[in-house]
Amino acid sequence: MTRRLNIGLVIDDIDNFFSNQAAIGAEQAAKVLDANLFIFPGHYIGKTDSRYADKKYEYQYNTIFNLPTERNVDIIYVLQGLICSRADIEVQTSFLNRMPKVPIVCLFSDFKGYHSVTFDNASGLRSSINHLIEKHGAKDIGFVSGPITNRDARERLDIYKKTLMEHGIEVDEKKIVYGDFSMASEGVVDDLITRNEKLDAIVFANDSMAVGGYNALNNRGLVPGKDIFVSGFDDDIFSVSLEPPLTTVEASSASLAYKAVLNAENYIKGTALMDMTVETHLVQRSSCGCEDFDADVMLERLNLDGDDIDSKEFNKKINRYLFNDFVDAGPISEALERFIRSFVSLLTTEKKKETLETMNHEMSVLLRSELFALSTREKFFNVLQTMQYKAIRATNNNKERVLIDEAFTKFFRRLAFSGILPANSARRRNERMRGVVNRQMSEVFLGDTGREIPYEHLLKGLNGLGFSKSLLYIYQGNVKNYGDFDWRPPTSILLKAIADGTSIKTLTDEQQLLRTESIFENEFITGEGRRTMIVSPLFVGEDVYGVLVHELPVVNAFSVSSIASRLSVTLRSLFMMEEQNKAKMALQRSLERFIRDNTKLEEIAQKDELTGLFNRRGFIANSEKQLTDPVNQRKVAIICYADLDNLKMINDQYGHDDGDFALRTIAQVLQESFRETDIIGRFGGDEFITLAITGADCNPEKIKARIESVIRKYNDKYKKPYPIDMSTGIYKFIVSDTIDIYDVINQADGLLYQEKIRKKSGRTN
Repeated sequence: MTRRLNIGLVIDDIDNFFSNQAAIGAEQAAKVLDANLFIFPGHYIGKTDSRYADKKYEYQYNTIFNLPTERNVDIIYVLQGLICSRADIEVQTSFLNRMPKVPIVCLFSDFKGYHSVTFDNASGLRSSINHLIEKHGAKDIGFVSGPITNRDARERLDIYKKTLMEHGIEVDEKKIVYGDFSMASEGVVDDLITRNEKLDAIVFANDSMAVGGYNALNNRGLVPGKDIFVSGFDDDIFSVSLEPPLTTVEASSASLAYKAVLNAENYIKGTALMDMTVETHLVQRSSCGCEDFDADVMLERLNLDGDDIDSKEFNKKINRYLFNDFVDAGPISEALERFIRSFVSLLTTEKKKETLETMNHEMSVLLRSELFALSTREKFFNVLQTMQYKAIRATNNNKERVLIDEAFTKFFRRLAFSGILPANSARRRNERMRGVVNRQMSEVFLGDTGREIPYEHLLKGLNGLGFSKSLLYIYQGNVKNYGDFDWRPPTSILLKAIADGTSIKTLTDEQQLLRTESIFENEFITGEGRRTMIVSPLFVGEDVYGVLVHELPVVNAFSVSSIASRLSVTLRSLFMMEEQNKAKMALQRSLERFIRDNTKLEEIAQKDELTGLFNRRGFIANSEKQLTDPVNQRKVAIICYADLDNLKMINDQYGHDDGDFALRTIAQVLQESFRETDIIGRFGGDEFITLAITGADCNPEKIKARIESVIRKYNDKYKKPYPIDMSTGIYKFIVSDTIDIYDVINQADGLLYQEKIRKKSGRTN
């Protein structure tokens, strides 16, 4: 039996949309090759961008970069252009030299001595600038470049200069500023506009910086597409949802990774070209002054501008438009081909109604497929709108035109509603993840675990989040990383627990010890099919505990980082408790010393380190004491379940230190809003909870008003660029010895969820 190829993909943040799409492309190619794909998501080498600047332990994520070896991968693809975008050449060289001695392919950046697959920046960006000059008459065009250490940034800047010169426009260095490829570009854009008040267009080297540009323009009362033309690069997921939608250059990371990985065997054999490029295309939207959709341009692009339509060529063009290099998307392509054949038939047949019904059936098949894991709703909307435009022009019969309009209106409606299900599914997955973590922690900390750490509880429920298999590996001893670039993982590791479907098992001491390089392939990972596996680091501060390995499709990788982060905190507490238990046994011979040390450890175990509030364990324990105290029976009490709004946005845009600041502020707000005798805790992540036994009756709305008043005071005091706010659910009940603390918490959680729905509805309206 031929050994299956093992492909390593070294990427930055798996939650980064661009990188996530690259992983999806790599996975699709690995499926075609029937190869395993092992994904190593760290963060960044060198100076980090604004999301992670000054984050003390950010380097710990990069311990993952040291896990690939010659024994677990046959080839490695490195997102060099992202991981090392802010690193100098010496650091990049050192980073690549530390990789195993297997074929290495750099993605999104070329590097001397290594194979590379990069974007053809020239074609798309030149089209974008030509479009601004030739169609909209732009002359004074500013440019927001990425960091000069980045290959794409340098190339895009060079294309900007050459294109201007081709049109006889002088290149003015005052019209060029340098950002860091992040959304925190408002300052450099403001500087650009201040130095050049007569700019009629700004070209951004990527879409993220355009977000900061929109903010800078908005602060000056300038509207993109109306007062000044704006274009970006990358066609990132958020670009179509900006207001107005951002004209950009489509640079599909999924397509690039797909093309690169599909060539794996040639790289291994040494027969591949040294460098390959992937095309980029202009995407016209409103920010450059155009209408959102140009039907005539789409007719030409999809080969529909003639009278005689070649079904095969049309199908090829649509596949290329929707999937880029995913020209063979399996069942999706087959359903799409049937849909296209029906449409081509619609243009000439007299049986319009029957043909439209056939198209409607194939539309159902497409919407049930994984179409939007490989493409976007915007692209499919454009295809439908182009088809409608062509079909209407192909007939002079008004009744037929009405029939076509009604059918395509139904198609658009179904397409719009199909987007609601993924959004609701994502919300439900987040709720499930929260529930899984809550149950895990409750079982771990409140159960009778004895002297052994219950590792099996830490993997419970993960199969419900789309994880086919999860493996919990723990390093032996006290492993630390102080930010040393040369840090290496221990050569051996302990496999503590395996979740496989609905079953979870732990291994005996004799079975646990494995070589670290075998975390993807060992006797406990069974099954003959190919697999995609993602590894995440487990750490808190400078303590490195181990790794968590999941087998799952990349489209389900949304929760990998969060699960690993929460599990790391749980492990830290468990290890502290383990040390506490050891201390108890050792101190039995000295009662005085036992009491002193035990009290200290109990305080640590019940306190949240970041906020100083009770942690989950401390809150539950102290609340149960209050609810069972005879003095409090029949008194009125409330549970206030609170959730910090937009923590992910704060972390992503301003860094995790600001996220920690927001969490501490919410803790201060709750402490000021409630009494010293009330029990306040951080329940985990961005969730807080308070138990107040009021004695007399109380009005939850007045409590909410008091909380909101204190929040306003703190926002006025700190003047952060983002609002610190929280949603609350307050549940009132009568204390009795039959009250279950988890029941009243669930009631409050339900009210919290209702408030979030109201807030979201309010923002939408």
